[in-house]
Amino acid sequence: MVVRVFFLLSILCFTIVRNLDNGLARKPPMGWMSWGYYMCGVNCKNDKQKCLDEKLILSVADRFYEDGYQEAGYEYIIIDDCWSQKERDSLGRLVPDKERFPHGMKYIADYIHKRGLKFGMYTNIADVTCMGYPGSREHFRTDAKMFAEWEVDYLKVDGCFVSEDYLNTAYIKLGMHLNATGRPMVYSCSWPYYIEFIHNKKPDYRSVAKNCNMWRNYHDVVASWQAIKSIITHYQVKYEELYEYHGPGQWNDPDMLIFGTSSLTDGQRRVHMAVYSMLAAPLLLSCDMNKITPYEKELLLNLDLLAIAQDPLGIMGRPYALQPLLTLWVKPHLPRKGDKYHSVSFALVNLDEREHSVSFAPGQYGLNSTDYTVMDVFTKVFTRNVTLKDTLLIRIPPEDVIMYTLFPL
Repeated sequence: MVVRVFFLLSILCFTIVRNLDNGLARKPPMGWMSWGYYMCGVNCKNDKQKCLDEKLILSVADRFYEDGYQEAGYEYIIIDDCWSQKERDSLGRLVPDKERFPHGMKYIADYIHKRGLKFGMYTNIADVTCMGYPGSREHFRTDAKMFAEWEVDYLKVDGCFVSEDYLNTAYIKLGMHLNATGRPMVYSCSWPYYIEFIHNKKPDYRSVAKNCNMWRNYHDVVASWQAIKSIITHYQVKYEELYEYHGPGQWNDPDMLIFGTSSLTDGQRRVHMAVYSMLAAPLLLSCDMNKITPYEKELLLNLDLLAIAQDPLGIMGRPYALQPLLTLWVKPHLPRKGDKYHSVSFALVNLDEREHSVSFAPGQYGLNSTDYTVMDVFTKVFTRNVTLKDTLLIRIPPEDVIMYTLFPL
């Protein structure tokens, strides 16, 4: 294995493109979003378990407030597509569905804000949303003003049904109208996804980063292990294209966490959380909060894991392919105040259906002290001390991950 002692300097010293100066999302947003699990949940009479309505959103706020998620950093509660009436009102304004959201969105925002949480919503830059509800095209100023009046803190903006040229101008224009309201709103764009996968062009990430706080790069996640594997592989392959534009205030977004869906084994759940944390990705749940298992909750509230995900440097961890389907992800962290030495996290990710073993030398990946203590992130146990010359023999179970943070002694 080639010695890569240059890793830390190369990843810490490049010039990150940081142009959107709204002061928001200095760490990757954490919270809950309706789409992945509830999708267009409008058939509330016949499918109460998948009903997207006021009661659901307020219940998520209660769970965050009461069950420790808020204290751990989960703060955004976001309503996705299908929230409105099918027509605008006589003044050209969007109207929340009167049966599912009888008190309106300002009521929901107030409820969420009283609990110290933040409220997010959705629109599309086309005439209609992806599911056929009114979109924001030709209404950017009106809709931006309306979202500000409702005290929205986060806006997810889709890009269905429009041309490449329109994508490259509309996201910029809508962002300008949002900023002009004076209301701080995290601006989540799907811009590069539609450029790459619908129009088959290479996204201009410099322009995206200049105008958005976060952006989708890849297909929608679904509740399956294959979907998670595909997302992880995409970010591994595209690392060199993506990492330069990733950092405080601007984040690549691999889409939602699929906990609470009974679709993953415990090992697969660890992989899901480990890679998203190493990527410094937004952590947005999409599930029935009542269906999160005790072990999933343990992972979601693992503060050592979240410290990796929320490290102030916001570095997108670098992948190294060690064997087929076995990847080492490496992520350095901000040194503690007054300390010239930094900690580094390592995730050995096995996407294979069989066990892998590997000899692993942490000193080859940018450590800048001579001695470290090794913490297993999932068990929170300090397992050993190592020097720069030590090699560890690691066994990684099938479809699982071994994750360490090394702290300088």
